[in-house]
Amino acid sequence: MYLYNVHTHKIESAIENGYDVKCILNTYPEDFGQKKQMCPNAWFSCGIHPWFSDGSEELFTLLEKNAKDPDVVAIGEIGLDRLKGPDIAKQIAVFRKQIELAIEVRKPIIIHCVKAWDEMIALYKEYKGTVPWIIHGYRGNPEQTKQLCKVGFKFSFGEKFNKKSIKHIPLDSIFCETDMSSVTICKVYENISAEIGLGLNHFAILAAGNVKKTFR
Repeated sequence: MYLYNVHTHKIESAIENGYDVKCILNTYPEDFGQKKQMCPNAWFSCGIHPWFSDGSEELFTLLEKNAKDPDVVAIGEIGLDRLKGPDIAKQIAVFRKQIELAIEVRKPIIIHCVKAWDEMIALYKEYKGTVPWIIHGYRGNPEQTKQLCKVGFKFSFGEKFNKKSIKHIPLDSIFCETDMSSVTICKVYENISAEIGLGLNHFAILAAGNVKKTFR
């Protein structure tokens, strides 16, 4: 049985507590080739982070090539950040190009969003959720969570999460990740499964089904 880690910046052990682990390793257009050589058994996401939206034309050309690789199973992490990076208009322009690329290659999007939820929701509605949009490292409050669920977003949880919010999310919209944390993916699964009232094995089967429906 697999524990799927849908967003990480480092490869973990292939086995944890008796479970096989499969990672989606985050990459950037310029380092995807190197990371693929280093981690030939991983899956990958690849995208231009909103912090690096300025002067990203050459990066986007690389991304278009990388996005067609069968081991790239998602475009990301991409999105919007009002606290860091260039002005929001520039971020939106680069985000739009990557949304359209994801739709073209039919791969889901791994979302980074900081204090730009109105813009994020408007863009999701504009593109009509043509491919799945997964908010990584989600920690939002219950009211925000209910609004995002109603629109159609999916959610990936890591070491820290809002316990009151997770109860409002459909089970078929939940994923797990470690991002840059030192916590193991098995520990994340244990924390989430306890919060939603499922045994670890039951939750692992459910999450694996979500991954298989969403990626590849």
